[in-house]
Amino acid sequence: MLIKQSDYHRIYKVINSLLLAQNADPATASMYFATFGAFILKQHYKLSATPKGGLAAYNLGGTVVMFADHREDGYVTGAGENFHCWVEVEGWAVDFMAPAFADSAQHLALPSRMFQRPLGAMAGSVNEITRSGDFFYQSEPEAMTRRFADWHSHGMIGDLASIASQWFRKAPKQMQVALSLSDSKGIKKSIPLSGHPLSGSW
Repeated sequence: MLIKQSDYHRIYKVINSLLLAQNADPATASMYFATFGAFILKQHYKLSATPKGGLAAYNLGGTVVMFADHREDGYVTGAGENFHCWVEVEGWAVDFMAPAFADSAQHLALPSRMFQRPLGAMAGSVNEITRSGDFFYQSEPEAMTRRFADWHSHGMIGDLASIASQWFRKAPKQMQVALSLSDSKGIKKSIPLSGHPLSGSW
């Protein structure tokens, strides 16, 4: 395990809380989870973490969840509108959005669980994710470079990443249960630390 489950859970909750405060949907915000998560891993653990994006497929308790577009030739791609983001860090894949899968696929009644696995355990293709916990990624560097460039042009993104890193504390250090932030009009509001409890890992 790259980081402790307690710390993974804290990182997920910090990002989740900031997204809710911005009226964003955590279930469809993988770019935030990957970028902010990678930033926290760099700042607090001195790990070389990189956000990646493209096709992602998971076998979650026997149900296959895939983020991809189907092309006319029958193949699937993560370079289109249906893509996912994760973090690759020193031989590991970490998806800080995994606990929110319960929200993005409510009809599947998925539990909220941690996802951090060695990249060496990844399936050989999208057709080989046959057991629970199997996963497959196909990074689309060119498409994601364009997406991240457009996304990073918003100044607020860097501010939120810094706030996320400042809020996070490694266990067993105490974390603030709420954060006070001012909006663009200078009005302060309290952001509670919130997120699903974890029931183990995939």
